[in-house]
Amino acid sequence: MATNIARYNGIYGDSKAQLSHDYLQSQLIAPRPRSTDWGLKPHLHENLFQLFFLEAGRASFEAPEPVPLRTPCLVIIPANTVHGFTFSPQVKGRTLTLSEALLDTILQATPGVLVELNSLHILSDFSTEVTFGDLLDLEMRIHQEIYSELPGKQLALNGYFKLLFVKIFRLLQHNRRKQESPNRALHYFREFQKAIERAAPFEKKISQFAQELKITQVHLNRICQAVKGKTAQQIVQAHTIRKAHNYLLYTSLSVAEIAYELQFVDPGYFTRFFRKQTGLAPAAYRAKAYRSESACKAVKGDASVSS
Repeated sequence: MATNIARYNGIYGDSKAQLSHDYLQSQLIAPRPRSTDWGLKPHLHENLFQLFFLEAGRASFEAPEPVPLRTPCLVIIPANTVHGFTFSPQVKGRTLTLSEALLDTILQATPGVLVELNSLHILSDFSTEVTFGDLLDLEMRIHQEIYSELPGKQLALNGYFKLLFVKIFRLLQHNRRKQESPNRALHYFREFQKAIERAAPFEKKISQFAQELKITQVHLNRICQAVKGKTAQQIVQAHTIRKAHNYLLYTSLSVAEIAYELQFVDPGYFTRFFRKQTGLAPAAYRAKAYRSESACKAVKGDASVSS
């Protein structure tokens, strides 16, 4: 029974890799003759940055709750980010993996781009200036250079990568402007989420969050209802439960240790809160998850594409 989320120095399944500063790999995700879904269990890479170019087929992103993906899409996964995938047999796409050190070297002159790429992004809305085809074409050019021995190979790779990252950066900026200009509520909601992440559970009242955003508590609740169909308090509670879920399923910490990691005043308060939200005490929730995982092993196929 695994109590810790898998951590890989190398690609998926490789926990003993010793990677060089300039590690780089491009792989194909091809349709396969099978009738069941398959995928990659939630895991993280301590020193690898990844891009998933999903062209077609049905897929979901697991981190930890399933998020359906609308293909074509690009998934940006920085190092030390928990992620997993479920793919349909018809899924088609490509993966690009490079060491965090190589990413830093390529973007050392543009720290703003580096900072933007060091966050998890799922991009399915493209623009006339940056299409999915543009990004996929650059990935394929990088793939060809990786496995060639042509003169000026490193110079070509550096150029292709810079162009790819610039296009992704422009797309991120375009999407941010598009979302925030017509719908200011999304901006406030994202800032509220960031504020929740920084605070200990129930450290602040909803009125304090609203004050920081320079809006009223009523306005903040309306925004949360519009975006998520929940009150601001329910958003805070759900965030805490997600963090507790990660600790319970992906670490071997005791319930008391998790309570202190989440900055609850005492384990009893954490247990009462968790039971009220989920219907189960933390220990029972962890045990049920392990039983479900064991039952699924006989049904799910093993992952055969490295990530």
